[in-house]
Amino acid sequence: MKSNRILMLLIFTITMLSCSSEDDNNEQDISNRQSSCDNAVGYTGLYWDFANARPTGLSQVPVIQNPGQQFIHSLQPLLGFTIPQGFTAFELTDPQTQTIGVNVFRDDNAVLFRWIPSSTAIGQQIPSQNFIANEINNLFAFYEFNGTPEVLCSEFKQQVFATIPMEFNARMLRFNGRIAQVWVITTYTAGSTFITTSVTTAPEAEYDTQVANTFLPINFQLYVNESGGIVDNDMDGFDILRDPDDNNPNVP
Repeated sequence: MKSNRILMLLIFTITMLSCSSEDDNNEQDISNRQSSCDNAVGYTGLYWDFANARPTGLSQVPVIQNPGQQFIHSLQPLLGFTIPQGFTAFELTDPQTQTIGVNVFRDDNAVLFRWIPSSTAIGQQIPSQNFIANEINNLFAFYEFNGTPEVLCSEFKQQVFATIPMEFNARMLRFNGRIAQVWVITTYTAGSTFITTSVTTAPEAEYDTQVANTFLPINFQLYVNESGGIVDNDMDGFDILRDPDDNNPNVP
């Protein structure tokens, strides 16, 4: 289903266009940067703004400082990026739900970058709340947390894009000495639900560092080219954020 690709990527448009050039140093003095989340500053708040399509003020494209392995999904080669040393990528594939994605764990499992750009509930229209709750519960189970998390920020948006209903649902949580950011986008078309999912987590003491050196660099590898522009894989003049099929120069 190509029609939902532009929808699931729209939230990145504003933030990525604010970046102009690549640089070898991710460290910018944003330790006191305020964000749209009252409970988060610095890179933690910046990453919340990034997910919510708000300007980040980044002056350079974040890059992996200690590049390790290259991950390429076996069924979707465009889902590929370099991960830092000390991390391992695990491909996610489920033909029944048309799921394509990846889990990237630091080798001690303390840091996670989870990205599922495409999954489908065929013949069902399911609220985004169901999917984000499932992701959060699975995260708690993995880290053996049975308590009540502190919700630092939450966001829920509904809109209609080109007649297609869409929901964005996000949480920033503190639990078990760690920070997690979870969001899902659901689009409803052809009687089915199409889901995009992002999960990141790290110990609270190093969450800012992981945002700067792991999470943001992976995000930008997926959507930003070396000159700081948005990727246009099929070179048809419509970048990946606007092209329903960025592998076919005849679409749109």
